[in-house]
Amino acid sequence: MSLQKILIALAAVVGFSGVANASYIPATWDSSVAGGQTLTAGKSLDYSHDITLDGFRVGTDVVTDFLLSIDLYDDAADKWYDLEAAFVDIPGVLGDRVVFNFGNDAYQGWSIAGLLELNAFGTLSVTITSVFGDFIFGGSSLVANGYAAAAAVPEPATLALLGLGLLGVGLTARRRKAAK
Repeated sequence: MSLQKILIALAAVVGFSGVANASYIPATWDSSVAGGQTLTAGKSLDYSHDITLDGFRVGTDVVTDFLLSIDLYDDAADKWYDLEAAFVDIPGVLGDRVVFNFGNDAYQGWSIAGLLELNAFGTLSVTITSVFGDFIFGGSSLVANGYAAAAAVPEPATLALLGLGLLGVGLTARRRKAAK
């Protein structure tokens, strides 16, 4: 009968032990791509942002929104007749845009398909094409907001149950030894 009580106590301790996952906590991930390349008419530049390099964990963390900013500069700003246009292509069609006004943050946007790509792979692919004219790609930055999963933490009640179970096993063994 005593062995049965010990087994029941051990089963209870094991059954009630576990971990609690703390809730998701707000997080922000950043990625930058350096510029300096000149794009001439009809030429394209392909690159991607990778937020896994800033701690994003695919399959665990969640991106809820992002903002992609691209700097494009006129290579001959003093010529009024030097017209340029760039086509920015990100996943999906929502964020695709033709850019005529160049400077810091010449393009700012996002897309639903881009959001899906960030969550699935931790990357965002971008293509910039010169529609006409030539210009300088000055750089690109991505800021993604979302939630990071917190690490698993043991529950205090579980640890207390484990301690009580071990105490009970120890007292039972001591009582048996004293009875002999």
